Amino acid sequence: MNYKELVKSLKKDKIDNVYLFYGEERFLLLDALKRIKAKILMPETMDMNYVVIEKDSPEECMEAIIENCETLPLFSDYKLVVVKNEEEQLSKLGDKELKRLTNYLEEKVTSPQSSIVLVIIGGEKIDLRKKLYKFIEKIGKIVYFQRLSFEEAVNYAGYFLKKSGKKVKKSDVEYIVKSVGTDLYAIVNEIHKVVCYSDSEEIEMEKMKEVLTINLQQNIFNLVNAIGMKKEKEAYKVLHTLLEKGEVPLIILSMIVRQMRLITKIKSFEGKFGDKKTIASSLGVPYFAVEELMRQSRLFKKEELERAYKECLKCDIALKSGADSSLALEGLVKKLCK
Repeated sequence: MNYKELVKSLKKDKIDNVYLFYGEERFLLLDALKRIKAKILMPETMDMNYVVIEKDSPEECMEAIIENCETLPLFSDYKLVVVKNEEEQLSKLGDKELKRLTNYLEEKVTSPQSSIVLVIIGGEKIDLRKKLYKFIEKIGKIVYFQRLSFEEAVNYAGYFLKKSGKKVKKSDVEYIVKSVGTDLYAIVNEIHKVVCYSDSEEIEMEKMKEVLTINLQQNIFNLVNAIGMKKEKEAYKVLHTLLEKGEVPLIILSMIVRQMRLITKIKSFEGKFGDKKTIASSLGVPYFAVEELMRQSRLFKKEELERAYKECLKCDIALKSGADSSLALEGLVKKLCK
């Protein structure tokens, strides 16, 4: 089950007694939890019927679950018990304790008379082959909050902006997502800054650029693009922005190398693939990045890419030998802009 399927089931009043939430998109995960709270609990009695369990010890966590599920709701049809299990504490239970927990959940929590809704919150990734998770899949629902695609993130960003009472072009919404990534927490944070900074109904691109926090990937793209256009001053500006942000020099270099590698690969695809989706799948990059990579590939000749790799290797040796990181990267940019 995913987020949309869960929301759909809640709208139809289909509520399970046991849920396991996990995945990379934590904004939607917490939104789903809020939706369950709003669906089954009344505001005036929420404090009495909403419990959050957070224990480091697997045994203590198990005992707390049983203890809180034993207590009936007060002035409410339901009681919501949330277990923070990001470190997979419960999957570390011994066979005896695990058997006790699963028996209790099956006999008491999922019984027709049960008034308990138990939500176990896992980490970004979990091993669904483990006994506990296989059991939950049998008696309840496992909801995976997958990282959003570029298109999904753009739709959410557009919705948030519209909700804020601002008008913005779709291309500008796409720019926001390209700049900050698809994580909704990052998107919401940046949109809040953009909305607060803009005093007009329609958000202007130039004002947006002044306040947006550009992510590492987009800055590397801007850096390589400036290098390809032989715009040395612009490339230095982006490089210094990265260094001032505290980005690790070796990571900056590795990202430059990665971008050069992608450009080299996409040049080798010329005439082989007809559609961008096939290229994106082959490269392992988002669909929207293909057009930008194709544009960048036209800025470099094959021999320039070969020279770029050699210069990156020299820079790597210099950085690992204790050379001044700023000077080493500036030297690399200067050579690549020739």
